[in-house]
Amino acid sequence: MKFSIINLCALFLIVFQQGSFAQQNKQWRQVTNDKGIQVYTIDIPNTDIVKAKAIAEIKVPLIRVRDELDDIANRHQWVPFLKQSKLIVMNSATKRIEYSLFAAPWPASNRDFVYSLELVKESSDQLVFKMHSVKTHMMPENKKHIRGEIFESIYTLTKINENLTRVELSYHADPKGWLPSWIVNIIQRVLPYKILRNLRQRLEHHIT
Repeated sequence: MKFSIINLCALFLIVFQQGSFAQQNKQWRQVTNDKGIQVYTIDIPNTDIVKAKAIAEIKVPLIRVRDELDDIANRHQWVPFLKQSKLIVMNSATKRIEYSLFAAPWPASNRDFVYSLELVKESSDQLVFKMHSVKTHMMPENKKHIRGEIFESIYTLTKINENLTRVELSYHADPKGWLPSWIVNIIQRVLPYKILRNLRQRLEHHIT
């Protein structure tokens, strides 16, 4: 009996280690490389929704990209399907809670999100902003919309030189509702690409 228990424990340890090793070695897969924008996806444990990231270089100083990200009132001009975005509360100089409402084609319902946006890293050559959904009594759910969930979204702005910035956007969210996972995964791949494409066009075409 003692020998069997030891063998069972050893087998469990081997399987656990193999599973952990497999998870650690999951690789980002490139799914798009178009007009200088690369898009990658990766599988996430315990969900059918993939995580995506897009990478682009924008020919403006890093501070210009930051200013555009912080311009809540005009964000709808470059974020696809965004109808409204507004500040709910400013927690500190580096952390705030925002609200965004996205249009959806009929017969789907519009989606809205309430999320924390925090500047988690700031240096002379890099800024990192993280977002995730939060609940607050200041913006309760509206029956006209479906409240989606942002698991994690990250903007990483890296200075390449004085007039060139590398922007990486990772995105992992669930729009909720009746949408099947294969449609959600199409959105996951397309949205970061379109966001960076539009952001690049807006910034490079408005150089002063």
